[in-house]
Amino acid sequence: MNYRLYSADLSKSLARVATQTAVQRDAEYYKANIGKVKTPDDLLDDQRLYAYAMKAYGLEDQIQSKGLMRKVLESDLSDTNSFANKLTDKRYREFASSFQFGSAGKAAIQTAAQSEALADAYSQHRVALAGRASADVGLFKSRIDQLVAGIANPQATDVAAVILDDPALLAFLEKAASLEPSSANKAAIREAITNGTTSGHPGLVALRDMFNLDANGSVKAGMALQTGAQVADLTATYFDSMGAGATSQAAAAKTSYFAAAITNVAKASDITGDPQLLSYVLNAFGIDPALTSDSFVLNVLKAQPGDLVGALPEMSEKTPEAIALKQKFKALNAAFNFQADGSLPANGALFDGGASVQTLEDGFHANYQTTALQDDKRKTSVFQARLSNMKTINDLLGRDAAFGKAAFDYILVAFDIDPKTESSMKIRRVLLSDPSDPNSYVSKLKDERYERLAAAFNFGADGKTTTQRLAQSTSAQTATGSLYAASFGKDVNDAKKEVIKADTKAYLTAMGQIRSLDDLVADTATVKYALRAYGLQDETISDRDLRKLLTSDLSDPKSFANAKGDKKYVQFVQAFNFTPEGTIQRDAEGAQSGAKLLSTQNQFLLQTMEKQVGEQSEGGRLALYFLRKAPDVTSAYGILADKALFEVVRTALGLPASIASMDIEKQAKLLEAKIDFTDFQDAKKLDKFIARFSTLYDTANASAATSPAVALLGGSAGSNGILGFL
Repeated sequence: MNYRLYSADLSKSLARVATQTAVQRDAEYYKANIGKVKTPDDLLDDQRLYAYAMKAYGLEDQIQSKGLMRKVLESDLSDTNSFANKLTDKRYREFASSFQFGSAGKAAIQTAAQSEALADAYSQHRVALAGRASADVGLFKSRIDQLVAGIANPQATDVAAVILDDPALLAFLEKAASLEPSSANKAAIREAITNGTTSGHPGLVALRDMFNLDANGSVKAGMALQTGAQVADLTATYFDSMGAGATSQAAAAKTSYFAAAITNVAKASDITGDPQLLSYVLNAFGIDPALTSDSFVLNVLKAQPGDLVGALPEMSEKTPEAIALKQKFKALNAAFNFQADGSLPANGALFDGGASVQTLEDGFHANYQTTALQDDKRKTSVFQARLSNMKTINDLLGRDAAFGKAAFDYILVAFDIDPKTESSMKIRRVLLSDPSDPNSYVSKLKDERYERLAAAFNFGADGKTTTQRLAQSTSAQTATGSLYAASFGKDVNDAKKEVIKADTKAYLTAMGQIRSLDDLVADTATVKYALRAYGLQDETISDRDLRKLLTSDLSDPKSFANAKGDKKYVQFVQAFNFTPEGTIQRDAEGAQSGAKLLSTQNQFLLQTMEKQVGEQSEGGRLALYFLRKAPDVTSAYGILADKALFEVVRTALGLPASIASMDIEKQAKLLEAKIDFTDFQDAKKLDKFIARFSTLYDTANASAATSPAVALLGGSAGSNGILGFL
């Protein structure tokens, strides 16, 4: 009757307990002060908070063991070898998981995962640049063809003026020449493409040979505005100026130019005098064009077999690197047929030693990215080394020192943002924004590049470093992965194990990239994985309901998740860090999240209620304990590991107390033969089992002065040491 009185409506029963003066006072104190706790010692030093939490998790008899509990609280639950994970009693792990100490991220501008993601983004930035450069080149060609087609007599018209009066074409040529936007650029570019006159600026020097224009701006008689080779040269130059020279699109344009230009080479200086052609040839032999001069290459091309002096024979061989470089220049020299004066032999053969246009093209495609990738790696290493010394957003965004500008450029380039046109103030506002908040500054920009940038660094509103904002903490990710694997049962073949492994890898990768609730809801594969992990795979949950679930305020008994009446929904919501407002809460924002705070308080109420029931009916206390714990039991060993659960099962099955002396494996087989553990997940079947226990327990203990339940549930009426929690 005591069991029925409380179990008929647990919510009302708990509500009655919650209104008791002492219980209410303790709950209010806990809720008001737990947010002040930042470290394990903060919790241990506040005896009232500490005792409340320990009682909630059935560890009241261990309150004096503060040394032990400090180790438990400091445990990283994502590490299987951590202290709490290695303890056989699951209550300790569950206690540790209710807080965010050992598993919480540490304050840092970037975590290792964020740093790795940034490096990957930087190494991939040329892909985005190439796409934009290709589009720019296409628009330039289309626009210039359109303008020229509208000119009846290009030889009698100032075509240069027509081109430069078009803002889009002028902007394209400015970028191709690597010129900062300026009102003086128009005149400077005109001088370069009509008269060949430049200020020595390398970009302008390159432009002067890309159009066939007379001094008056008209197209030269008998010629097109641009030849195919000139178009290819301008295209390659534009890709280089955009930082996309080491991309497949740029490689195709450069190869097109090379194929046309190499056929017109009659002497060595034709190669060294053409920057695009020279760069292509050097890359074909794995030589970095930036580390050598055209005059040196010219002397190498002129070198003859047997020379004892000169650029090639006098190259250093003091180090392995120097020897390797000399071999590359020897291969370059051997590939061509130039004589000592730089001319070709009488037969006009350009190549020698089996070299050909095709072999050079093959070499170029094998090597053209090498230099760029090495440069990326170097810049990333320097950035990461300096990042370790940064403490605030000012350190990251400082643009006064040389490295400050390099760091600023590095992070913006990684996210395909142009450092030349971006202000520090805008980037500061982005980095201080919460990409999970639809009302934040960065979210209102409606630009994924800035959202990714904001999520890549960890700054609080004060500009100081804090912890990463994760939709799911690393410990929760680990727990979710374990639950997902367990959902397939024990008898899983190797092929299925590989599928589970691949699914989990994809899930963990996706979780690291989720920046908002919208991101998660839109990722159906990730949601499907998480739902299965928490036993909800068979439930029909719309996107709307999923949002309502994940934003449920678990401290409100009437919230959407709590109103479901199924703890699987609550456990699913608890696995994520979304607030009722739909934003993502950082680990550092309180020792316990709203969900974990509610869980602690609910468990305190359960422990208190069960203790009070035990004062009237110890069998009722055992029954309520079994009602709470049994749904989580999946095997006989889960029963055998808990004395209170074992007593309920033994009594319900009418087994003698002497079976406890049997071999543990035999006990397990006996229980497995008599119990279908899936029945404990069925409310009606569970209730029937407990009713059977209650009847038999009352019969067996009707005349007992003191029930053994006291010992089973902690050793005394005032202790709950053996109790677990939800």
